[in-house]
Amino acid sequence: MGWMAVYVKSRAEKKVAAQLQQQGVEVFCPLKTEIRQWSDRKKKLEVPYFPSYVFTAVQNEKSRLSILQTNGVVGFVHWLGKPAVISDAEMQEVMRFFEAYPTEQICINTFETGQLVAITTGMMKGKRGEILQHSKKYAVVAIEQLGFVLRVKVPKTAIS
Repeated sequence: MGWMAVYVKSRAEKKVAAQLQQQGVEVFCPLKTEIRQWSDRKKKLEVPYFPSYVFTAVQNEKSRLSILQTNGVVGFVHWLGKPAVISDAEMQEVMRFFEAYPTEQICINTFETGQLVAITTGMMKGKRGEILQHSKKYAVVAIEQLGFVLRVKVPKTAIS
C-alpha cells in the first residue's frame, strides 16, 4: 500500500510510534530537542517535528486495521476524500532530509520573511518555498509537499 500519515491524539506521537513498532509496523516520527521554560526551571524535551502525526508503512489491509486499533490513533489522513498515500520515494526523501541537516554554516546573504526561495543544495535541492523566519545561520522555509506545508529549517547557504 505504501506510507500513510496517521493522525494521533495530542502529545501521543511518541507513545503511538512505540506501540506501532512493537506491532512490527515501520514508523517515522522525527523528534527535535526543545528547551521549555517553567516558572521554576528549564527542561529539555524531545518533541515531534510533525505534531499529532506519525508516518507508517502500511503493507496491507490487515496492517491498516491494526494501526487504526492502536491506542492514541485517531485515523488516517485523507486528501480529496481518499486516504493520503505517500510514495516510498517521497518518504525516503523526507527521511534523508532529517539525516542530512542540522549542519551549521554561516551565510552572508540577506533574506526577508515572506521571500520566495529555492533550496540549492542537500536533500531538498530544487524545492521552492517561502521564508517564514530567519536567523544568522538558518531560515525556516515552508514547502508545500505531501499534501500539506512542510516547515524546514535549512542553512542559509543552501537557499537562493
